[in-house]
Amino acid sequence: MTNKKRMVAIAIGVSRAEGLRVLPAAVNCADRFFKWSSALGYESKVVTDDDKEPVTLTRLQAELSAILADPRPIHRMLIYFAGHGIIHEVASGLWLLSDWKKKGVVVAHESLRQRLASFGINQIAIFSDACRSLPRSIFELQLDETSVLDPGPIEGAEPDLDKFLSTQDGKQSFAVPGATEMNDLCVFSGVLLEALWGTKAAAFSKVVSDSITSSSLALYLKSEVPLMAKKYGLSLKPSVLASFPEGDNVYLPPGTLSAGSVSTFDWPAPSELPLLEPQPLPAESESADLLGGDPLPSRSGRGTSPHPKPRGSRASPGKLAPKRKPPPRPLLERLRKQRLPRGFETGSGFAVEGTEIRRLWTPNRVFTEPHLDNNWWTVRESNDFRLHDPAPILIELTNGQFAAVTALPNFVAGLVCDSRGVSAVVYRPSNSDAGARTTEDVIGALEQGALTPDRVADLAARIRTEKHVDPMLGVFAAYLYDSIGDVSSIRRMAYFYVQNHQPIPYDIAILAQIRGQQQGDRLVARVPRVASRRPRSDAERQYSWTYQETLASEGVVGGAWPWLRQGWAFLADPTGSESTLMRPGLARLTNRLTRSRFPTFDSPGGHELAKLFNLVPRKP
Repeated sequence: MTNKKRMVAIAIGVSRAEGLRVLPAAVNCADRFFKWSSALGYESKVVTDDDKEPVTLTRLQAELSAILADPRPIHRMLIYFAGHGIIHEVASGLWLLSDWKKKGVVVAHESLRQRLASFGINQIAIFSDACRSLPRSIFELQLDETSVLDPGPIEGAEPDLDKFLSTQDGKQSFAVPGATEMNDLCVFSGVLLEALWGTKAAAFSKVVSDSITSSSLALYLKSEVPLMAKKYGLSLKPSVLASFPEGDNVYLPPGTLSAGSVSTFDWPAPSELPLLEPQPLPAESESADLLGGDPLPSRSGRGTSPHPKPRGSRASPGKLAPKRKPPPRPLLERLRKQRLPRGFETGSGFAVEGTEIRRLWTPNRVFTEPHLDNNWWTVRESNDFRLHDPAPILIELTNGQFAAVTALPNFVAGLVCDSRGVSAVVYRPSNSDAGARTTEDVIGALEQGALTPDRVADLAARIRTEKHVDPMLGVFAAYLYDSIGDVSSIRRMAYFYVQNHQPIPYDIAILAQIRGQQQGDRLVARVPRVASRRPRSDAERQYSWTYQETLASEGVVGGAWPWLRQGWAFLADPTGSESTLMRPGLARLTNRLTRSRFPTFDSPGGHELAKLFNLVPRKP
């Protein structure tokens, strides 16, 4: 490229992930991306297993560390990945390396992006051609996530971010076979590379002459990827975010590539069978209206045509067919039907559905007692009739698990549990009849793996409108903002919790990269000033609080640990600000977490956590 600023690119292709379908197309497309970035003048590396050397975490760490070891500042970094993938939580895409099964570790590319940001990179673009399916086994649920790199020296960095993901949450990506393995092609990457090489007129910008920009590329992919997939009988809808600023968002400048340098390829004939079977049509869902766009997939849908059901023999005459065990109720239905108190006289408490409570563990200043039945517990200060400050609470269940939750003044929390632990937490104001239907919709959507349409910022803004009715909504919005690298919006949320005299949810404090200080029993955080900006969309323009200036403020943090399980990953390798929010020794307990969405510990982990925070048991 003619630009003298340092531009780097790394292309990763994993075709032989342990125990999974071999994907020659992943290596082919990584090689093609490497050739394109090299031709454009990027300092490029390719990391694939085509030479039989596996793509391991150690190898990837070494390659990225070598790039960052160069003292010259990086203006733009492109990261391309092709291979197998899954999702665990909110906007959390995971890449499977060659030894993922043996090591039990996957790459969380959102966490990797955060680590790269802390090295002062001005622009980061992620190109991911991998499935974003839900985990299909207990083993996949229990995989550890890694950010690959240790934190860099810069806190609170907000680089420009482009993201081009091959598919939506909960869905698969696809490859099609060529005449030989060398001609296998990932559908999304094929469309992407044709555009980047400048072979498609529709990919060029209508604003910047003879150039392909992040915005024009995003529009092209959203239009053309579904059409190309349809030719092969597939359904594929990419998820894209183009936020590089105008004037510094060009991927293909005019006159960069000579005619002889352009890489071309032939698409396999549509008559060929795809490597993966066509995706089933999604089922209707109550949560579709909240999320917008397509209805959500059914819980049983995994992106490929279901295997034929075995034929069962009919009952012989005179005999009744054996009774089948009814399927478990969907989480959204359980949330809708949960029996909850309208309020507690203390203003705070918990209600649990799906299992029974053995006892609660609380700080010395907090007292609890069962209310009506053993699964409703009130919470108050030991020397008062109400709870005045947030408090970390462990709910010990009869199956030996410990739910790690936060008691909030003037809120009653409803928990739903299953065999893995806590699958839902919904806060409801104790002083009103306000419902929590939006939170229920969001959690139901999470269970189905579909919370991230293309317009992440718009969805986060919609969720935020009720964040003071249920602070859990603010937590979900914060993770969505984090997925697009928008630290400022998370800090704005922290400011408004302070202004509304509510605790700042712990996850928001972590994601906002603000510093905390222990003041007696309170963990207090200082929220820095945030400058105003222009609204990014019509949806944001409706809510001035999404883009207005907010002043520096100070507020109490809600709880002593993350409210969502995925937040615990930040404690394992904390930055300077994160370390001020966590008690020493907390990070070592992450390996005692179960794979529930909300933090649940096994019995040894629960007892160790209680000891760490000097929590005492409160018996019925």
